[in-house]
Amino acid sequence: MKNNLENPIRRIMICGLLVIAVVLSLGVSAYGGQGNSSGSRITYSLQAEAGSALPLLSKNNAPAVPVQDLPPAAARMTTAESRQPHISGGSTPKADAERPAPAIQQVAAAAAGKAAPAAGHRKEKVVYLTFDDGPSAVTPKVLSILQEQGVKATFFVLGDQAAGRPELIHAIWEQGHAIGNHTYNHNYHDLYSGFTEFWRQIKQTEETVREITGVRPQLVRAPGGTFGHFDSTYFNLLKQAGYRVMDWTVDSGDSRRRGVPAAEIVQASVADLNSASVVLLLHDGSGHEQSAKALPAIIERYRAAGYEFGVLDTQSDPVQFRVSSKAASLQRSKPSQDWISANIAPNAELFAPGKALALEIGRMEIKLKPGEYRLQDGQYYVPLRATVERLGGRVGWDADTRSAAVSWNGRSMTLDSQKQEVGIHWPDGTAEYRAAQVQLQGSYLWVPLRMLLEAAGHPGAEAFVNAEERRVTAA
Repeated sequence: MKNNLENPIRRIMICGLLVIAVVLSLGVSAYGGQGNSSGSRITYSLQAEAGSALPLLSKNNAPAVPVQDLPPAAARMTTAESRQPHISGGSTPKADAERPAPAIQQVAAAAAGKAAPAAGHRKEKVVYLTFDDGPSAVTPKVLSILQEQGVKATFFVLGDQAAGRPELIHAIWEQGHAIGNHTYNHNYHDLYSGFTEFWRQIKQTEETVREITGVRPQLVRAPGGTFGHFDSTYFNLLKQAGYRVMDWTVDSGDSRRRGVPAAEIVQASVADLNSASVVLLLHDGSGHEQSAKALPAIIERYRAAGYEFGVLDTQSDPVQFRVSSKAASLQRSKPSQDWISANIAPNAELFAPGKALALEIGRMEIKLKPGEYRLQDGQYYVPLRATVERLGGRVGWDADTRSAAVSWNGRSMTLDSQKQEVGIHWPDGTAEYRAAQVQLQGSYLWVPLRMLLEAAGHPGAEAFVNAEERRVTAA
């Protein structure tokens, strides 16, 4: 009887335990499934967008929460503050958009199909180093430092100094620096007595530089700056004539008195390292050795502040001081309308886009672009090597005699810049010498085109001009 009673009780207890186990199992399953669902969705979103493979998901394979591996906050700040771009002249700083954004930001951008926006975008900053009053004995040191640092600059030269040191003008030009016009003698009394005297000195310096480099400088800087010196007549007529007047935004103070020490020059030069554009006034004239001494530190400070080094040209935004009441009140005579018509308008044409010069010589034809030839005293002058070699000839150069040997159209010739003659060497060993205007400008010989053609056996040259081009033909 007792055994009969125990069996039903045991069965009921077993069933009760089974029911409790099922209930607990269902509860745990529901709770665990819900918890893993959210985790699965987060992992899927991040990994799918990042393009990585997805792990097999189950309640027993819960993914770890993705964590970005970052240094502590203090370390991140130190790294960001110390990351100053190192920029050398002519190089381009790495764009902010190319710098890696935080990993989470990149992933979100990838999901949207867009590049991640860069954090802390900075506007590009440019400094223009400008040197006045040269060339002088200081200029070679300045050029050496600029070359070592890989920096280009702009030199506003004086005509009388350029005439006495043409080799330095050539060195400035050959190293890729810009050359501007700083008048001929820097004499305030003459320059600001009236516009025509200022004009005379600008043109005199322009011709001096052109004879050395073959290029006319369009940039003009007034000695002492335009403030207190220029009135509206100076500004307006120079602009109409095709020039770009450039003052400065930061004065290094190297000419405030004689012998300004290098440390003081550096301090004044880097007083403002926040402006997007800086035109810095320095001097390489006689007595400015301290300016050259200060130059490496100036370059280093601007680099550390994230500046590029630029060269001024006619496309640069003009930097000009306003007309002062003093300059406006001066009773200076203005040029007559006849003088303006005879000088200003024709001068602007020197800088206007010109026509190409087509040379149709025998069965060959080439074109010289504006700037590759020039008109002088009613004649076309051309660069010897560029012209002859493009027409199928050969040119050799003798640095000792400053003469060129030409082989072209079956003839051998020598062109001597010192003797100002061309020699035609005949097959029988004889030679014929003729007077010729052979001009050595920098490293280039320029010669009258008609003389060159006749010496090479292409006589009867004829010149034509139409709306599209200039043209010279010869048999």
